[in-house]
Amino acid sequence: MEDGKKALILESATRIFAEKGYQYATISDIAQAAGISTGLIYSYFKNKLDVLLSIILHFLQTLNSSNQEQVAAAQGPLASLHAVLHNFEKMLFRDKESLHTVKVLNEALPHLVMIKEENLQEKRREIIAENKKLLETFDTIICQGQKEKIFDEKLNPAVMRQVLCGAIERLHYGLFYSSYSDQSIGYNETDAHQSIVRLIEKFICK
Repeated sequence: MEDGKKALILESATRIFAEKGYQYATISDIAQAAGISTGLIYSYFKNKLDVLLSIILHFLQTLNSSNQEQVAAAQGPLASLHAVLHNFEKMLFRDKESLHTVKVLNEALPHLVMIKEENLQEKRREIIAENKKLLETFDTIICQGQKEKIFDEKLNPAVMRQVLCGAIERLHYGLFYSSYSDQSIGYNETDAHQSIVRLIEKFICK
């Protein structure tokens, strides 16, 4: 039951942060969206920043866990890269609600870097560790692909990783904008996925 309440708070907070912006959202807004009291939120989280960090941490933990399963089942570096990138896409675009996560992740980094509260340092360290794990997953796959002459050996694996992940993030941020502004951005989810597939091909040795 407690885990269910915590999940409800994080889900509601993600929506509120995305729609109002972290700066303007309040704990009361989150409580109202979740249909619970503000006091209950404070029984799980120290403050609004703690809620934001918990959203980021939950996303990274879920993504890393799923990536491990996907890579274990994939055959070779190219299949592994497709699997983890597609997994990233699925988490960011499962449905319209998941697009809220795109918005929150795009705006969360400054808050992560600027954390001063001593009681939130442990959660900050957990996020950094999970993010490092995510980057290492990509870099390991790319390095292995370079050793097997699949990916261009002249490229820095970290740069290749950032180009691919950055493209996914920005494409899906556009989808978020389109969904909530009623303005067409000229592409849809299928277009976004196909562009990532083609982008991967650009890094393959000819």
